[in-house]
Amino acid sequence: MSRDEFLLEMCSGRAAWTVVPERIDNIDLDIVSARIEAEGWNCTLRNRLCCTFSGELADITLYPSGKLLVKSGDREVAASIAKQHMHVWLAEF
Repeated sequence: MSRDEFLLEMCSGRAAWTVVPERIDNIDLDIVSARIEAEGWNCTLRNRLCCTFSGELADITLYPSGKLLVKSGDREVAASIAKQHMHVWLAEF
């Protein structure tokens, strides 16, 4: 567990990380997706179950629960995106 109020878990296969917010279990996908896109991420899929985005360092998948899947084998990349997710994209949740 981190001091940033999220859990960063490596997925099986070691090619992705899951960011699990401690105190958030429901978000508005449209609001958070707009924040992610405003930072230059390209939305590649949008539906009621998830939104996926591609970026320079990783691809990410956002879920209505607030969880974020970071497709990168690099823990530092995943941790950096996780902090952005918690402190900026989910700032009001």
